Amino acid sequence: MKSPNPATSVLKQDEQKPPNNPQQSVKMDKHKIIYNKKAESEFFVDNSALAGFTGERILYMAVRELIENALDSCELFSILPSIKISLKTFDQSNDLWILDCEDNGTGISSDKLPVAVCSFLTSAKYMEKQQRGLFGVGLKMVAAFSTKDTDFPIKVWSKSMEEAGEYYFELRTDIGTNKPIVLLKKQVNKSESHIDGPSGFRIRVVLRARLVPITKNKIYDYVTQTSIVNPYAFITFETDDGMFSFDRRTSIMPTPAKEILPHPSDMDLQTLKKAISKHSGQKITLPKILCYSFQKLSYEKAKEIISNADLDFDLKDTKISFSEHDLIKIVNICKKTKFQNPNTDHLSPIGQGILTIGMMSEYTIVSNKNIETSSDNNKRDAMMVNEAKKLNHDKEDKNVSKTEASNIGVSKPNFSVRVLQPVLTAYTSRTGIINNRPTIIETGLAYGGDINSFKLFRFANKIPLLYDEGSDVAREVVSEVEINKLGITKKQAKEQFSTNKESKRDRVIEVLPIHIFFHICSTKIPYKTAGKESIASEGELKSYMKSCLSELYRKLSTQIRKELKLKEAENKMKLYKHYLPFIVSAITDSLGIKNSNLDDSFSTLIEKHLTKKSIGVGDDDNVVNNSEPPHSDFVPESSLYLSNKTVDLEKKKLTVSKNYEDIGDKSIKNTKLDKALSNSSSNSDASLIVSYKSKEKERRHKNDKKIKKSKKN
Repeated sequence: MKSPNPATSVLKQDEQKPPNNPQQSVKMDKHKIIYNKKAESEFFVDNSALAGFTGERILYMAVRELIENALDSCELFSILPSIKISLKTFDQSNDLWILDCEDNGTGISSDKLPVAVCSFLTSAKYMEKQQRGLFGVGLKMVAAFSTKDTDFPIKVWSKSMEEAGEYYFELRTDIGTNKPIVLLKKQVNKSESHIDGPSGFRIRVVLRARLVPITKNKIYDYVTQTSIVNPYAFITFETDDGMFSFDRRTSIMPTPAKEILPHPSDMDLQTLKKAISKHSGQKITLPKILCYSFQKLSYEKAKEIISNADLDFDLKDTKISFSEHDLIKIVNICKKTKFQNPNTDHLSPIGQGILTIGMMSEYTIVSNKNIETSSDNNKRDAMMVNEAKKLNHDKEDKNVSKTEASNIGVSKPNFSVRVLQPVLTAYTSRTGIINNRPTIIETGLAYGGDINSFKLFRFANKIPLLYDEGSDVAREVVSEVEINKLGITKKQAKEQFSTNKESKRDRVIEVLPIHIFFHICSTKIPYKTAGKESIASEGELKSYMKSCLSELYRKLSTQIRKELKLKEAENKMKLYKHYLPFIVSAITDSLGIKNSNLDDSFSTLIEKHLTKKSIGVGDDDNVVNNSEPPHSDFVPESSLYLSNKTVDLEKKKLTVSKNYEDIGDKSIKNTKLDKALSNSSSNSDASLIVSYKSKEKERRHKNDKKIKKSKKN
């Protein structure tokens, strides 16, 4: 049988030749597909929304990325962070801002600094480890946007632990090639040093962006919430509105996170290939490669997996090559095999002590709407001129003095920092496996005191999440956990705490003076978007969070019931306040007593009785009552902390009237009346006066009988 002819021989001769018609060639050129290659920097700049750098969020994301890098650099070697960040107007007419950030972290060595600042997809964070960064593109995005929108260089000062001196760089990003452009590099003399400590990093960039009031408030919220979840950091934040300082409230830092081996149940072909390539030059068999490259995988288990994959080779032979088909078999077997749960000791949660300190002293930036005085304006003017002089030492910063001078005399809102101290804080945590990775869910609660409204705080790997709250799993948890676990009904909550009782749209939990904190730490947070602003409900994450919140509600219920009982006692006092003068005057008239202390005695008796009833409501053994706020090294032993701002029912006076404000321990000179009052102290409030009157009538009736008998005799 003849073999079939090739396909080309079947074609007609005129079809094999290129077309001679020029119109036909033009049509073919139109349909020709051209493939181009785009640099990583160009891709991220063109698709900046992937990293969260959208129009109105550019300044917010820039501040966020610089602070996160500073905290990571300090926590790597357990250095107490000291961060100075400044965001000021550079050229208001062109929407130019100058952003400056300095930290006392480990710094970056001079040979790696240009690539670390300007080259995308080059980072020290590409490992299995809990860390704030996810893609390693935040700092590069700041540098790229500065290069794209302005002609100012990126100024960097760095003093690394690996080097003795301090280096100064002026850089720009070549967006077309993803390479840094080094305009200037020099070693700084000690007299001109910008970094005081043994190590540190400072960067100054000029960005073009609009700052709307919503974004401005988000930046303030981000800095304040960062100070709450990192109370061991000293943060100075300077803006056109003034300088805000967030003190370090503790010297205790969380244990730094550690790199961990991947779990075998999360194995894929690429991960297995990397593991084999790392040991390619060593005399080691495949079972040992699996043991050394994955956690919770013993040598016997590895041999069993290889045998189940039907791989026929000698385990002692190290020269055997493996095809992708063989490796896929191993991956599929691992997906079906049950392993022990992954380790959790490599994670770095906030911890009960540190989070409690943060919740007990919440820093917040508030706007005072009062008009500024001339002295305040003069102080700000002097500060702005001094700042302009500092920035004017470089040739490209000469416009600063003009810009700052143009802003002098303009009235601005007066901002200040407040510290909120709640009555009660509580803490609990859960550990689970989400997407084959260990995850720790920490939940905190702050109630009462200076807190006067509801607020939900969301954190992921110690990063505050401020946008997209409506789509976050934390919002779903708060909506689904019923308020009855607080020991009160929806009706009671709205009657006692709601400011607008007629409104039916308010969610019940949002009328309470309560702050709820959720922190999730893991080597891989299940973010919904690349902007890292909301967390998806994956696996059992929501059930763990609901369990934590329900537990905190139960602990808070004791305090709320006490407060409701106190309000009930105050309402009773109002009733007694109305009727007590009439009762006292009737008794004094019947006894013929003048200037008696009955009013004070009755007030004291009623006060003690109502206070005793209010205190004896569901005392919780977990409540720790301290007379002083937590100091810098405070680590609470209990999961429920009651601050010194708690309502002390024994010390609080239930005022009867204006004449009864200062009630002392006065004794009644009339011994019979004192005996009657002491005998009736255990009775109810309503029967107190009646019982005394009945006894007094009986005594008078007996005396009258004795007098009649004596007259007859």
